[in-house]
Amino acid sequence: MNVANIARRLAAGELHYALGRFESVRRGFSALRRLRSARSRAPLGPPVPLPPLPTSLFGGTTATRALDDLRRDSIAFGFDLPAPLVADLVEFAEHSPLRARGGEHLFFRSQVQDGRLPDGRPVVIASVPDPLENAAVRRICRDPLLLESCTAFLGYQPRKIIPRLFWSFVTSASDDERRRLGQTIDWHFDVHDLNFCSAQFYLTDVAAGTGAHALVRGSHRGKSLRMLLGSANASDAEVFARYSRDRILVVEGKAGTGFIEDTSCYHKALAPADRDRLMLQLWIS
Repeated sequence: MNVANIARRLAAGELHYALGRFESVRRGFSALRRLRSARSRAPLGPPVPLPPLPTSLFGGTTATRALDDLRRDSIAFGFDLPAPLVADLVEFAEHSPLRARGGEHLFFRSQVQDGRLPDGRPVVIASVPDPLENAAVRRICRDPLLLESCTAFLGYQPRKIIPRLFWSFVTSASDDERRRLGQTIDWHFDVHDLNFCSAQFYLTDVAAGTGAHALVRGSHRGKSLRMLLGSANASDAEVFARYSRDRILVVEGKAGTGFIEDTSCYHKALAPADRDRLMLQLWIS
């Protein structure tokens, strides 16, 4: 059990980490947000203070279908990006400065060889510091179908949309080193707000050997009290003592493949072994 860690984060003011893992809290927060929205018509909050655009990039689903899929399987497909936007994002990420998690040093992707910088430091994941500098990222954040689907899921219009554009590099780093450097190779669930979901877009072709995202379908529900009060991370044994292994979904797809996920489900990243992976992720709450 990890009650002490939850108490420590509560004391640090991280209320969401303790409470956002409970479905009843998330439903109550949704109801409160709806009540506040009815009294105020303030625009979307930072970092995207702009209204939705009139036309959607996505034609592969509807908000109703996405909501049904999220409630059943923790994931909704049908949000694939058009090829020109993918090319724009790849070009931007190839030539933008990058920063490794927890580091201050900036570098470029071309400097990373075999998962290491010229000075020998290992790099597992590196992000573009300000992805909102790119017009395609801003366009996706304002997409009307994406926002409608997330609004249906959250129960209120999103107030935060936080984009992350990041590379996952092929490297010989050990599993312990990957964990230390921020790669989420273990089963875990997210708690980044009192209610939340994410949108994720592959910007390179992705299969099991190139950094696929894996999840346990439907595991946003049914967690034991021990899971809810303990660490958000879990071993295979802990996860599959609660959920059947046939719920595992490894998401493979061509560049542009996009999906919304209730990341309170158990999920993880498969470490790329054959080719670096580029992904755009939006944290929505």
